[in-house]
Amino acid sequence: MTIRYYPLSSTRYRPACLTALASALLCLGVQPALANNTATGNQNVFTLGTIAVQGARQTEAEKAETVVDRETIDLLEKKDVGTALSLAPGVFYNRPQGGRYESNVIVRGYDLRSVPIFVDGIPVYIPYDGYSDLGRFTTADISEINVAKGYSSVMYGHNTLGGAINIVSLRPQSELDASAIVGTATGNVSEAAVNVGTRQENWYLQAGLSHYEQKYTRLAENFVGTDARGNEVDSDKYNYRTRDRRGSLRLGYTPNATDEYVVSYSKQEAVKLPGQTGSNGFVPTVWAWPKWDRETVSFVSNTRFLDNKFYIKPRVYYDKFDNTMDWWRGMPQGSHYRDKAFGASLELGTEIIENHLLKAMISYKDEEHRSFNTDIHSGATLPNTDEKVTQEFFSVALEDTWTISNHWETQIGALYTRRKSDASDVGINTQNLINQYPAAGSMLNPSIDTIDPQAALFYKPDEDHTWRASIARKTRFPSFKQAYSNYAAGSTARCPSGATTCTPGSSVPSMTLQNPGLAPEKAMHYELGYAGRPLPDLYMDASVYYSESKDAFGRTDRDFVTFPGYAVSQNVNLDGKTERKGLDLSLNYTFAPRLSVGLNYSYLHIRNKDDSSYRFTDMPEHFGIAYADIRATEWLTVTPSIEYRGSSYYDTKGEDKNPGYAITNLKFSVTPPAWKNATFSIGVENLFNKDYRAFDDEYASPGRSFFANLRVSYN
Repeated sequence: MTIRYYPLSSTRYRPACLTALASALLCLGVQPALANNTATGNQNVFTLGTIAVQGARQTEAEKAETVVDRETIDLLEKKDVGTALSLAPGVFYNRPQGGRYESNVIVRGYDLRSVPIFVDGIPVYIPYDGYSDLGRFTTADISEINVAKGYSSVMYGHNTLGGAINIVSLRPQSELDASAIVGTATGNVSEAAVNVGTRQENWYLQAGLSHYEQKYTRLAENFVGTDARGNEVDSDKYNYRTRDRRGSLRLGYTPNATDEYVVSYSKQEAVKLPGQTGSNGFVPTVWAWPKWDRETVSFVSNTRFLDNKFYIKPRVYYDKFDNTMDWWRGMPQGSHYRDKAFGASLELGTEIIENHLLKAMISYKDEEHRSFNTDIHSGATLPNTDEKVTQEFFSVALEDTWTISNHWETQIGALYTRRKSDASDVGINTQNLINQYPAAGSMLNPSIDTIDPQAALFYKPDEDHTWRASIARKTRFPSFKQAYSNYAAGSTARCPSGATTCTPGSSVPSMTLQNPGLAPEKAMHYELGYAGRPLPDLYMDASVYYSESKDAFGRTDRDFVTFPGYAVSQNVNLDGKTERKGLDLSLNYTFAPRLSVGLNYSYLHIRNKDDSSYRFTDMPEHFGIAYADIRATEWLTVTPSIEYRGSSYYDTKGEDKNPGYAITNLKFSVTPPAWKNATFSIGVENLFNKDYRAFDDEYASPGRSFFANLRVSYN
């Protein structure tokens, strides 16, 4: 069970930005000066993309999810889903770094493999490893982000060990809904997006285009030395370029007040590359992504029948992911992913039993991962590199929401999932070892069954206060990477002293073996929470939680004994249990009509119950954000904010720590009196140019960055 997030201001309307985009709207015959946008609530949310049932009342469990809405995302200038999720209590954001230069979030101590990403209810994680680079998902065309932490509806389906994140798109509510933005920022940033929709008597159309490119990143101080490509540099820039483009189209048919039939299509293209050769700045990684593309087509509908006491909600989708990664260490190679997924679900619900909302869902998903390597210079496919792995998921979910009285509500659910996997040509990279020791090539493909029950109880003494308690058992299946990843790649390891199967001090081949027999990771979640208004102008959401997981996935140390003459490691289910406990707190207080403030604070403690000396890395105990919405005049808004993150362990022995830090941001927004639907914003992030790099990180962290943009909207 989770927290619903509300914006700082008591009003939901925030006018959009200024004049350069006014011309784009004028081309549509729109007069921005005459626009009167008085939209309130979540009326632009694509409701079929949520887990809630269209036409039915919202359950208390649905209300308990954290919601990061469009207004707050714009208020604090969050340009991608990763940074936007940092606005939800219990979630902290990790900036792009490492060889992959990917950003991610951690939800109550669980990473994205345990908290999958959905877009309008469709899972969009990469089948190979279960990850999603959140920096590639821009916020240009989303209405809100729903976050379920720990307890989540069984209607989300499998693999929600730590919860679920659902990105919900825009949906038009008038004959013409239009919004646009243009902007720039430090780093030679170019930003442009437009969303246009129309809602007619029994149909609607929504379309969007967005572009966001950053050619370099200004750092807090100079780096002097050799970068990842071997170049001697003296610079305060990451010479690394990212570009994200996305287009989306949705056509909906609404024959009556309850039924809806929608076809959607989206395509996003991204690149992550070193900047122009010879330009100022250093390159932080030897890897580059000339291609990071995703394409999705889907159909979803909601139909009510038998006097509206039953509904049926089918969902069908096809998702394709094309990824090319180049690297220059050793033999220059390109690694290519051609992943795809087909999925379908059928949800049936009824309120025929008084005070009960009964739901049942069956779902199927077929995932395929194919990879191969090429020579960077010739483009030729390298021999013995073509691999293909598939897995199928079949799930059945049952859920009953019982309104016991005006004050009490309970929800009980259960999810059954069966997974089957298959592989071809996996293990070819370690063929020498497999030929010599056949046991190393065991290709078991077990079918795994799991049953996850859960329950939640809500007490609502009046409209201003809701108490909640929940318990949930959750499961995560091993990803392709964890079960089948194997490689030799010519690497070696030094034989340790005292070894009997190799000569101490000598180099032996180092290999990683697949392990298709991995068992699922399991977790139990417990939570107590409160949401309401203890004071008339104060909204508060607080929760305490405890979770315990076992059979977590990890990699063994190098083994020099089992296969003499080789140093071998493998993914395994780790012994012991991991305990996570903490507190999430969200406060929003309106001091006056023109002044409101917000505070999110989270406490997280993680430990291995069977090994008290083990330390979890990069997991701060304290983190949060504080910010204010100051309406200085009718046309000027000032938004200061501070994002805080406590220290964390750098290594599992606890010998070194990453320092804690606080980052200050400041924004000014102007809405000209003659252009009530246009807003021009300028601001600065990391105002005091804080260098908050991690321990042993030779590259400085992102420094002070200025931005300016113009938003225009009409509906």
